[in-house]
This record gives sequence, structure tokens and C-alpha cells, in this order.
Amino acid sequence: MRPALFLFALLMPLVLLVGCRQQGEWFLLEGVALGTGYHITLNGDLGEGESALVEAAIQGELVSLDSELAFLRRLVTPSLLPLPGAQVPDAASEALREHLQVLAVDRLFRVLDEFGIANAMVELGGVQRARGMAGRHPWRVRLPRSGAGEAELPALRLQDAALVHRAVPEPSAIEASAAGRVLAVSAVAPSAEAADRLARELLAAAPDDTLEHPARLVVLTPQGIDIHTGSALEPLLDR
Repeated sequence: MRPALFLFALLMPLVLLVGCRQQGEWFLLEGVALGTGYHITLNGDLGEGESALVEAAIQGELVSLDSELAFLRRLVTPSLLPLPGAQVPDAASEALREHLQVLAVDRLFRVLDEFGIANAMVELGGVQRARGMAGRHPWRVRLPRSGAGEAELPALRLQDAALVHRAVPEPSAIEASAAGRVLAVSAVAPSAEAADRLARELLAAAPDDTLEHPARLVVLTPQGIDIHTGSALEPLLDR
């Protein structure tokens, strides 16, 4: 083989997997979008060059979402701050970003649907969604620390579902009541949008009204921090 052709043969697989690392049938894509990092793990039988097409489709979707975020920020700025050159208030800007991060995870799964990828994990801005299996086992993720001094965090089996964490914006300003006040919620649902909606609903609910949901709540009481685990979440935990 001529030297030029030999070099081309060596480099061709790397060209097809720019930004996408492969180990057997495993692919990892990572980068930054919507002001945060993302990590996408795929396990599928991708044909020659198909991994590059998958990455291009994912990058196109993320670029579109970044453009939508910029447009929405410009759209709400005049109504909130009519001064020339004013910026969107931090709270409104963060709410927009959180909303699009949730939508991004679900939209990325629709991209994966187009390529028939049955096993995947997508994480963007702390929002996680899994499909299928991680090899022979379900996908596993860690729940966030509650501040109650857990020795070891339980692992959560996430299969064909999404996990979203939400917390009150200023927990130090919350006063404990006898019934308890919810400080943070980790909720599971079939999609990221559904999990986000459930987490926000539980964040505003009384702790006793949340015990049957697939969620874990951090509750402030006069005695300290309590953890409430919904009965629908218990079977998914590896203790």
C-alpha cells in the first residue's frame, strides 16, 4: 500500500468519530450547550459513518436550542426591563435556561429515535434520561446529597425514564414548620418534561401529600433535615 493510502486508512476511523469516542459498540459524546455541559452515552449497532451522522444531528439540535434560548431572552427583555441594553434578570434568565434544558433532553431522544438507537443515556444540566439497558444491566445514577449526612448515596436504576432535581431558590430563608417544608425534590417520570413538572409540583406540596410518588424529598423540620422517599421510588433504589 502506498504511504498516502496507508495514512488515509489509519485516519479514516478517526474522521468518522470526531468528538465521539468508541469502545466496541459504546459511543460517548460530550460538550457544552445551553450554558452547561452535556454527556450522551450510546450503545447501538451503528454502521460505518453512521456515528458521524448521529453526532451531526445531535449538534444541530443543540445549536437550534441555543438559538431558541437567545431569542427568548431577547423577547422577554423589553417587557421586563425596557431600558436600552438591559439584561434579563437572573431569575428569569435561569428559568428560561432550565426549561430549555429539560426540553433539550427529550428532543435529543427524538433525534436518537430517528436512528433507531435503543440504549442511551443523556445528561444535560443535571437532567438525566435513560432508555434501554447499559449493557446487561439497567442504567444507574446517583441521587444528590440531601445535607442530612448520608454515609452513602443510594443508586437509582433508571430505565426508560428521566430524573430531574429541583430545589427552592433560597433554602436559608425558609423557616421550618411543624409539618415540614420541602427544600428539594428528585423526581422520576417517563420523560424529562414530565419529571420536571412532577418535581415542581412536589416542591410546592405538603410533604405528607407526596409519599406515593416516584420521588425523593428533602424536608426541613424543626428537628433538622428529613428524607422522604415515595413508595413508587423505593423499588428503583439499590441500597
